[in-house]
Amino acid sequence: MHRQNVIAAGLLVLTFTVLVTAGYAKGWGPLGVLNSGIARLSRSGTELVSSNHVVSGSKSPTSPEFASGNWINSGPLTLKDLRGQVVLVEFWTFGCYNCRNTLPFVKRWHERYNGKGLTIIGVHSPEFDSEKKIENVRREVASLDIRFPVVTDNEYATWKAYGVDAWPTLFVLDKSGRVRWKHVGEGAYEETEKVIQNLLAENDKSAEAKPQQVEMTDRIEKTEDQWRKELSADQFHVLREAGTERPFTGAYWDNHERGVYHCAACGLALFASETKFDSGTGWPSYYAPISEKNIIRHTDSSLGMVRTEVRCRRCGSHLGHVFDDGPAPTGLRYCINSVSLQFEKSK
Repeated sequence: MHRQNVIAAGLLVLTFTVLVTAGYAKGWGPLGVLNSGIARLSRSGTELVSSNHVVSGSKSPTSPEFASGNWINSGPLTLKDLRGQVVLVEFWTFGCYNCRNTLPFVKRWHERYNGKGLTIIGVHSPEFDSEKKIENVRREVASLDIRFPVVTDNEYATWKAYGVDAWPTLFVLDKSGRVRWKHVGEGAYEETEKVIQNLLAENDKSAEAKPQQVEMTDRIEKTEDQWRKELSADQFHVLREAGTERPFTGAYWDNHERGVYHCAACGLALFASETKFDSGTGWPSYYAPISEKNIIRHTDSSLGMVRTEVRCRRCGSHLGHVFDDGPAPTGLRYCINSVSLQFEKSK
């Protein structure tokens, strides 16, 4: 953990004595002792969860919104916008070595769970003046290959609202925006990931509609003649010949029911209704697939432009294209043909 205030040398011995006696290090990294005290949310006065303690949804406080700041890797986000997502909020600053030690784990969680309902927000609360400059923050975010959203907190408004006093501090919020887990400093990575997994599964009504085989484990190979016999003429044209249906004509562009969208050729689960949004394009649009392992991306240079084609990994069928003008949390828009999909409504 990293102190926000520099401790005068004359107080160091006294502070060390108190810490050892109490077994309580408030933002003291070298000792490796976690802050296990109760923080308070300054906006509501509500007691927050203890470090390393999971709180039930009924007892956990609603988390404060993010204060205004510069957003990197996404447009401005609010916790209201992220309802239905599990959210991990990490308070960090790029000059903190403890934050850099924690970063590989946070990046790994982003890679594993970003398409499964987790959004990570890095709240950059600086210690030194050089860490307040947006150009420096942007440079470090790029250098560290941080791909999740980051918002600057130069006035420490979000820091104070969450009752933070050390870097790094992690909060995990459930799908209702309630704080269910807090950890201060390095470590507890397995416990934090377990909390993420449990909250992703919690109250997930769409889970019943998902097939047991969520990620592709087998591959289907058929001749084009076989596909032609199994698919309708429109399906064959789009799925096997990479055609495109006319906008606003497909069965699912305006579908708002809850459920799972499967590949119309092989039945592999591709997209969930929770990630579907109205793009105004006339085609079903999603900001993430059910699993990155279920799709393939190819460079498509047809029609005199360069696009990224999306295909089903299980059978190789054409689905549509993906663009980088989508909404949070991914910023992507998977523009998919309705005829490439088969919708299974949640029970």
